[in-house]
Amino acid sequence: MPYAERDKNGKIVALLHVPGATAPEKLSSSDPDVLEFLLDSGSTETSKAFLSSSDNDLVRVIEDLVELLIDKNIIMITELPQAAQQKLMSRKSARELFNKDTMLIVDKDDIL
Repeated sequence: MPYAERDKNGKIVALLHVPGATAPEKLSSSDPDVLEFLLDSGSTETSKAFLSSSDNDLVRVIEDLVELLIDKNIIMITELPQAAQQKLMSRKSARELFNKDTMLIVDKDDIL
């Protein structure tokens, strides 16, 4: 999701990958102001950069969709090509490791 830099009239003048002093506002890739900026910019490079940056978000959506279909027994992971199975399993393992490493520590005074 991009971070928007706006002018004094509230119109987007730049989209950034990371927040900054001039671009603190995180917007959805499908936000009407973001789409308007991309269409108005007329820059193929700006549009390509936006599409590239939104690819990671879309990949995660697709991963979640495949996992949901598998959990509901609509498809079986073994029905997917071997390369797809390996990629999905390695990303799932990586996410589980990352989530385990970033778990919050509970103090003795905390209520669960």
